Amino acid sequence: MGRFLSALLLAAACFYIASLYENPGIALLGCVQVILAFLALGYLLYERKGLQVVLDRMPLMMDQKEPVCLRVRAGYRYRGCYGRIRVQMAVRREGGGRARRQWLSGEDIARGTVQQAGPAGQRRLSGFLSLAEPGGYEVRLRKARIYDMTGLFCMDCRRAVRTESAVMVVLPKIYPMGIQLSQTVRNFAGDAEVYDSLRSGSDASETLNLRPFQDGDKLRNIHWKLSAKADELLVRENSMPRGCPVAVLVETGDAPETRLQCAASLSFCLMDRECPHYVAWYSGDTQDLVRARVDDEESYYEALLCLVRERSPGNMPDIRERYREKYSGEPLLYCIRVGDGPSLQVDNREILRLKASALERELGALELLL
Repeated sequence: MGRFLSALLLAAACFYIASLYENPGIALLGCVQVILAFLALGYLLYERKGLQVVLDRMPLMMDQKEPVCLRVRAGYRYRGCYGRIRVQMAVRREGGGRARRQWLSGEDIARGTVQQAGPAGQRRLSGFLSLAEPGGYEVRLRKARIYDMTGLFCMDCRRAVRTESAVMVVLPKIYPMGIQLSQTVRNFAGDAEVYDSLRSGSDASETLNLRPFQDGDKLRNIHWKLSAKADELLVRENSMPRGCPVAVLVETGDAPETRLQCAASLSFCLMDRECPHYVAWYSGDTQDLVRARVDDEESYYEALLCLVRERSPGNMPDIRERYREKYSGEPLLYCIRVGDGPSLQVDNREILRLKASALERELGALELLL
């Protein structure tokens, strides 16, 4: 409403000057300003009455420091010619924090034109948002600002905006690392419910393949029922369980950006080298250790989504001791701890303390042999 008050004050100044100098032209200018302000007020009240703004096409994930397009859909219940509209969004970190405000303008898409759809019109608005810290963020609409056809007057509309919110996760950056896997790690079997689809093993509960009988095969591996149907001896090849030889323990706490980047890079490189592993952290919600198995790209992003949305647990226990207590009966070859700094530790031996300012260079120069 500040623009309306400014217009009325300017019109009053015109009337005052016109009365001093007895100039009808200046008085006419004041009348035009008053009429224009009241026409704009009526027009904006009419536009606000049928306006409704909702979220549209919100991305679930975005990369750290990479701009992503946010879109909002504005709908009108009445036909008409509408002016420019802007929508303000509030982006807040999950678990609290100060909200960041972002304006979206309808001029970014279709130059602010209204697309007629039946009795109502729709307009899509867009804007770009970039977030520097990984984690979970809550995005909600705060208010809409509508303008008249001249663009001189505007009005804020809070009731026209739905209070629904959407959750968006910012993933940390992934840097390449030099990791070499030994034959002990590659051939690790262990106990697991996941089996290797390429290598045979000694687990009789899971069958990998059936093949014709060869010299040296044991009689107990013959599949007698299928051999009778096929009129030849068929041997059952047992499968090998894919155990996890490596566990990545991630400390959660304040300012976790560099730790998340380091843990995400380490887990991605292990997954890329086909090394199944666990990613574990201490949850502040459950006050217990949480563990996720990573075998492929899908399970990697599922674990990463849970990790980046984890809030600080406050008093951080010794995550290595807690892991040994909870999973004491499971075999494990290597335990890699991503600590503060950040730092990397393999089996209580610190191998590298990294610099946050040169994290990409130091991770790229790292040679880790497992």
